[in-house]
Amino acid sequence: MLALLWGCQGQQGLGPQFVDVAAQAGVQVVTVSGTPAKRHIVECNTGGVALFDYDGDGDLDLFFVNGSRLEGFAPGQEPRAALYRNEGNWHFAEVGAQAGVDHLGWGMGCSAVDYNADGWLDLYLTCYGRNALYRNQGDGTFAEVGAQAGVDEPGWSTGAAWGDYDGDGDLDLYLAKYIDFDPAYAPSDMSFCTWHGISVFYGPRGMPGAADKFFRNEGPSSGWRFAEVSAQLGIDDHQYYGFAALASDVDNDGDLDIYVADDSTPKLLFRNDGGRFSEVAMLTGCAYSEDGREQGSMGIAGGDYDQDGDVDLLVTNFSHDNNTFYQNNGRGFFTDVSFATALGAASISSLGWGAEFFDYDNDGDEDLFVANGHVYPQVDQHDLGTTYAQRNQLFANNGDRDFIEVGPRAGPGMQVQKSSRGAAVGDIDNDGDLDLAVVNIDDSPTLLRNEGGNRLHWLMVELRQEGLNRFAVGARVELWAGGKRQLREVRAGTGYLSQNDLRLHFGLGQQRGVERMVVRWPDGARQVLEGVAADQLLLVRRQ
Repeated sequence: MLALLWGCQGQQGLGPQFVDVAAQAGVQVVTVSGTPAKRHIVECNTGGVALFDYDGDGDLDLFFVNGSRLEGFAPGQEPRAALYRNEGNWHFAEVGAQAGVDHLGWGMGCSAVDYNADGWLDLYLTCYGRNALYRNQGDGTFAEVGAQAGVDEPGWSTGAAWGDYDGDGDLDLYLAKYIDFDPAYAPSDMSFCTWHGISVFYGPRGMPGAADKFFRNEGPSSGWRFAEVSAQLGIDDHQYYGFAALASDVDNDGDLDIYVADDSTPKLLFRNDGGRFSEVAMLTGCAYSEDGREQGSMGIAGGDYDQDGDVDLLVTNFSHDNNTFYQNNGRGFFTDVSFATALGAASISSLGWGAEFFDYDNDGDEDLFVANGHVYPQVDQHDLGTTYAQRNQLFANNGDRDFIEVGPRAGPGMQVQKSSRGAAVGDIDNDGDLDLAVVNIDDSPTLLRNEGGNRLHWLMVELRQEGLNRFAVGARVELWAGGKRQLREVRAGTGYLSQNDLRLHFGLGQQRGVERMVVRWPDGARQVLEGVAADQLLLVRRQ
């Protein structure tokens, strides 16, 4: 009956349909990462994408990082990052060089954040090599100021999670790091390492992990410089293989905690204790799988799927293992419910990367998208129950604390099989339903237009405040409509090394309005709105 009800909402009884419009939209950059053979671990992880309004014209633009290869490229032939300006009607113009963000180097991820409180969204790039900070100059161009700001961290950086962790008003940076990688140390002879009997590249096990870093924003008086204070805050004791990082108030105490997905090592949860951090992942039940194993973790999604007012966590993992779904029991303690839901069994043959909770059908609860793709091209020559190119997955929330995998009937865009990495969610065409941008390694992106998701009602909320955090990163919004409670947070840094739309989207089903909405601003102040009409972009300015 649930599937039947879901099926009535969209086209031809099949629910909302996703169509890949990347080619017609002109979004065709190829994300390069090493050689097709993937002889080194650094060649398989590139893949961040950002959906953000860089020019302030009210629609979402697209930014894609790009990679490189160990032997380099001839001058003028190097892959470069791409910025696509939204021209409307699903047409984009590539303006990376014109805007000054056609980054040259081995990029990994990206996040969009107004770090200097000038009202314009800047770009932070994590890299294998020195990171880059592109300051938005407000005229359609950017200036690279990473060294000047003190965040041009060398080595191999991955996830970035921004937030006002210390309550001083400005935005600080948690930076996940992966491996202290030396290509000369890593053997290129692929007979050196095997996985399920096939020869593959070496690592990460056996390689030295890299310690994550914390950069405190010193504010306008310093010229918007950052100080590296990891040891001072108690987050430098672990040299794991860090990938994604998520800033979220998981224990509902009013400040931002940090959750980190680590490859082949325990996950980390840094509980914010008033500006200093305590690592509590094992204590709270989100460090390991249900049976106590370390997992090869890649991406993180955080959302309130069961609508009880706290943030649950989905972590994507390596193939022949399951993605791990941690239900928040309140106050930041978790239960692994991967196999109590459909999410565990459905992920065994896939290798997951970017993941996002989002209400794609506007029925009032959060669904889940997972981007998949293997790291070993060699799996295609063996009967291991998996493939290098994989179909991404879409899970519909059935409203009873479980999910139904609906990707096979959710349109041709969900049938695309590539080796995907990062993904970002946002309303690209401003029509009231959520679209997707997906990075595919050594291939062009997938740009998924949602057709039919806006047949039910919706509300988009955009937050603005004065001061040092103009876009209210770290704020949360709760609303009540038709007996349902919904929760969203404003996050800079999402999924797998990517950036979602900073606007908060709520599906409302058949409800034509919201009875009550509560905005909790980053400093804890609350603002209540009542009787909000549906089907609009609501700009909420702090009172």
